[in-house]
Formats: sequence, C-alpha cells, structure tokens
Amino acid sequence: MTHQTIRISLMLWERLLKSLNAALLTALLCVVLYALVTNFSEARGAIGKLFVKFTQIESFEGFNVKAAFRVDQIAEATPIYQALPAEMKDMLPDDIRSLRPAWVERLLYVGDQGKLCEFESPNQKMVEDHNADRHLSADGLITMKDSREVKAQVLEDMRQAKARNRGWPNGEPRSCYVTELTERGRNVKTALAQFLRAGFAAATAPAERRDPKMKVAEMAQ
Repeated sequence: MTHQTIRISLMLWERLLKSLNAALLTALLCVVLYALVTNFSEARGAIGKLFVKFTQIESFEGFNVKAAFRVDQIAEATPIYQALPAEMKDMLPDDIRSLRPAWVERLLYVGDQGKLCEFESPNQKMVEDHNADRHLSADGLITMKDSREVKAQVLEDMRQAKARNRGWPNGEPRSCYVTELTERGRNVKTALAQFLRAGFAAATAPAERRDPKMKVAEMAQ
C-alpha cells in the first residue's frame, strides 16, 4: 500500500470509530479488504457474520454519508432489484431476510467449496456446513445433487491417506453431492455483492467526491 493509501485509510478508520454503527461498518469493510489482498478463504466466516450483524442496523452516519435502511431495504437498494420482474422482486427481500450468518457464507461460495459429503464421523464444522446447505436448498436458493464421482474421489483420498499413515478422523463418506445456485440464489448473491460494494465505495471514496446527501441506493448504482 502507498503512503497516500495508508493515510486515507487511517483517516477513514478514525471517522468510523465515532459511532458504534460506523465501527461495525469498518469491521465489515476491513474484512472484505483483507480478503481481497490476502487469502479470501480465510475471511469467509467473518464476512458472513459481520454482514448479518451489519444488516441488523437500521441507520448509520459517517464519512459525510447518511443512510437509513432495514434488511428488506437492502434488496431495494441494489441495481439487480430494479431489473427483476415483479414476481422475483417480491421474493428477493424475503430471501435476504431469511439468511443466517452461516448461510450467507455458504451461498457466496457455492461452486467453490471443495468436495461436499456426509461422513460417518463429521466434525462440528462439517455438520454446520451440511445443515446450511440443506436450509438453502429447502429455501430454493441452491440445489443439492448426489454425486458418485465426488464420492469416488473422496474414497480415493481416504485410501491414499491411510496408505501413507495419515490421519482420517471423519470415517467413510455416506454420500456426496454438488451444489448449484438457483435463479433466486443467483439474485440473492448478486444483491449481497452489490450491497457490499456500495458500502465499500462509501467508505473509500475521496472526500471531495462525497455528497452529504448520498444514499446507499445511489451508491449501489
């Protein structure tokens, strides 16, 4: 990072700490920024938890930017909402409102989660991830399809691990599956990404470009 970038970041940090809501926004943006410049996978859980806490705030004030919103207004503040047909517009706010922290994380990384299986002796993280996938599937945001190919790959991984005397604490896979976003799921993922982009833009915009009357909806556009 350049000296100018560091100076601007410190100024933004100082201003955000003036209120609790603004401090929470800083935490979210810092996690996103950290993820962008390091290993994105390390920040997955924190992004999901901070996003849900952030969406519980009904207003925030900082950076000469004021906004008031509720969870259902997040959808309305994103460009994708305006482009959806009427029946999809009705679903998007409800789908966002139904999300929990772990579900946000799973939804954002559908297709980039490695080999998904139910094991004989899963650890707590595996149980939580599988439950999140089941909820997202039940809500119509993703599909879960059994995959013999993935199961065969995991069985081979287990065989090789045992042959090399490496630990394999979770036992054999009972079943394996692949996930895919539905149309509703893609809409939700896009809306979340656009909302995060709007908040990030508000926090990093040069002071001379900020409009005191700017709203989250305007920033998203």
